[in-house]
Amino acid sequence: MTDNANTGYEPLQHSHQDYSDLAALERDLLAAVGGAEIFQEKLRSFFRSAIDEVIDTARTQRYFLSDLEKTEKTYLGTKFEILLRDWLNVPHGVVLDLQIGDREVDVKSTTGGASGWMIPPEAINQLCILLRVNENNSTCAVGLARARRDYLRSGTNRDAKTSFSADGRSNIWWLVQNYRYTPNFWTLIDNETREWIMSPRGGTTRLVRLFESCIGTPVSRVLISSVAAQDDFMKRLRKNGGARDTLFKKGIAVLYSEIDGALMHELGLRFGYREFMSFRPRNEFEELKLRAAGKIA
Repeated sequence: MTDNANTGYEPLQHSHQDYSDLAALERDLLAAVGGAEIFQEKLRSFFRSAIDEVIDTARTQRYFLSDLEKTEKTYLGTKFEILLRDWLNVPHGVVLDLQIGDREVDVKSTTGGASGWMIPPEAINQLCILLRVNENNSTCAVGLARARRDYLRSGTNRDAKTSFSADGRSNIWWLVQNYRYTPNFWTLIDNETREWIMSPRGGTTRLVRLFESCIGTPVSRVLISSVAAQDDFMKRLRKNGGARDTLFKKGIAVLYSEIDGALMHELGLRFGYREFMSFRPRNEFEELKLRAAGKIA
């Protein structure tokens, strides 16, 4: 695993009864996404996109996870599962959520505490991918476990679901812990700035204000869609009449991870999959780099 010290990577000991199964699951999962480094990079935008799609600012005028109804928060777990299956490019299992290699795997998520994953009867003794997000500090955790009965609490809820006990959590193989994902942009600005961004009638003007307000902050396509609030939202960002023209003249580059990733790494920027970032050069080296790449005037 890449950069273990900063990711919270914590595999089980070789002597652990689940070591072989979870090592194989980790190997197949990382192979499906292109390796540990790509997994970590894409994870930053994975949770942000899923949460923002459920919030659906463009249509609901809501901005935060706390604005969701209880049923929508429940659906968020299904959203994570769907996007993870698409990311891994694996089929749905016959009984469980995913088919990874020759094994079925359940996906459990929580936006709550350390043991918030609810394990249904059909997942007991089965392999699980455990997802945890904390929108308050924009950190996530991804773990692998076999949900053995002796790792779980004895009590169940009315749906016969249970959760990991405190001792049982020591049997989780952690891919990341307390790992920073892209924060909700609206939590980074005050209400006055939000109103300033969203008040113009035109989507292009709103995008100019968005990128002027968030220099160096990753921005998802979902957020751009929410701010532009138009079907052809990407047109409002492009050159030849879009926000990029105005920002270009102001010396602000708009970079896109899938096209400008190498340049963004050279500039020391941290970003996720399919994320945009506005950037103003801080020194002559950066200015020359961006001008040579045609990103600023």
